[in-house]
Amino acid sequence: MKFKIDKYLLRKTEELAFITVKKDGDFHLDGYEIPKEGLNVPIKNEVLVKGIKEKTAQEGLNSMSIADAMIYIIGIDAEFKYNPEYKKFLSALEKKVNFNVRSYAGYMSRKYFELGEYTDALIYIKGLITLYPDDIEGLYNYSIVCQEVATTYQKDGDANAMNAFLLEAGEKLEEIINMDENFALAYYHLGYHYYNQSQYIKAKAIWEEAMKLGLDEDTIAEIQENLGKMDYKVQYEEGYSLVFQGKFEEGLEKLLPLEEEYNDWWNLLFIIGIAYKNMGEIDKAMLYFEKILMIRPRQVDTLVELALCEASSFNMDRAVELLEQAAKIKEDPEILCNLGMAYLNTGDIDDAIYYIERAYELNPEDEITISCMRELDNYRVN
Repeated sequence: MKFKIDKYLLRKTEELAFITVKKDGDFHLDGYEIPKEGLNVPIKNEVLVKGIKEKTAQEGLNSMSIADAMIYIIGIDAEFKYNPEYKKFLSALEKKVNFNVRSYAGYMSRKYFELGEYTDALIYIKGLITLYPDDIEGLYNYSIVCQEVATTYQKDGDANAMNAFLLEAGEKLEEIINMDENFALAYYHLGYHYYNQSQYIKAKAIWEEAMKLGLDEDTIAEIQENLGKMDYKVQYEEGYSLVFQGKFEEGLEKLLPLEEEYNDWWNLLFIIGIAYKNMGEIDKAMLYFEKILMIRPRQVDTLVELALCEASSFNMDRAVELLEQAAKIKEDPEILCNLGMAYLNTGDIDDAIYYIERAYELNPEDEITISCMRELDNYRVN
C-alpha cells in the first residue's frame, strides 16, 4: 500500500532508539530466527529510559516493548528497510503468546485519538493497514484520523501539509468504496472531500449514493441540507464542463439562469463570456468581460480575454492597453507574447521585440513563445 504522508511522520523516528540483537545473544523468540548479521530492533526512548532508571536492562528489551515499537516504525515508514523482518517477528510473537497485532494497533490508535494525540493515533492505525491492507475498518479509521491531522495543520497555517493529509484521506476513502461498495460512511465523508475540492457533481453523486445505503436520519438530513445549498454550484459545474467540452449552447442553458441571482459571481460571468466568445458572439462576450472588470478591475484572465476580443474586432490600441494592464499585474509569457503580437500588428516592432524576447527569457520551451519568436524573425528579415 502506498502513502503520501510518510515525510510528515519521519520526525517521529526521533522517539525511537535501535538496539542490535545478535544471533547468538541472550534474546530469543520461539518461531523467529534472528538473521546471522543480527537485527536492529526499535524501542521507544521512554521505555528504554524507564529500564535504565530501574536498572533492569531487560525491562526495556522484551518482546512486547519491541513489538510495540515495530508497529510504530512500520506506521511511520511503510518502506523502512527492516520492515520485512519486523513482520516475521510480529507473526512469530502472535503464535507464541496471546498477542493480536491487529487488535493491539487498533487499541493504541483509539487510545491516542481519545487523548488528542492525533499523529500517534495515525501512526498506529497506519501500521495496522500496512500490515493488513485488506482491513477495511482500519482503512476507514485511518482516513478519519488523517482528516483530524489535517485540521491541526490548518490551525498551524501549514496549507501544504493540510492538503497532503486531506488528499490522503480522500484517496483511502475511494479505496474503501472500491473494496466495499456498501460502506455508507465512506461515501458520506468522501462527499465532503469532493465538495471541498469544488467537485460538486461528484459530491452530489456520492452523497446521493450514501443516502441509499442506510445512514441514520440526522446524517441523511445533513446531506440533504448540503445538497440543497450547493444545487447552484452543481449547475455551474455542469455548465462549465459543457463549455469546455465545446458544447457552448448547452453550457449557456445551464449558466444563464444563474446570472440573475448571482450577477456578481465573476467566475460565472467569465465562463459565460468564454462561451459567447467561442460562438463568435464577440459583442456579448465583451459585455460579460467588462462586467467582471467593474467588479474585479485587476482580474488578469478577464483583461486578456477582453483584449483578444478587441483585437479580433481590430481595436488594436485598446487590446494593447488591456494587455499592458495584465502584464503589469502578472509577468506571464503568454500575456507578454499576446502583447508583443499586438504591438507587431500596430507596427511597433521595437516593443514587439521587447515583450516577445522577454517571454522567451521566462520560458524558452513554451511552444507559443517559440512560434512568436519565429514570427518576429520574419519581420526582422523583412
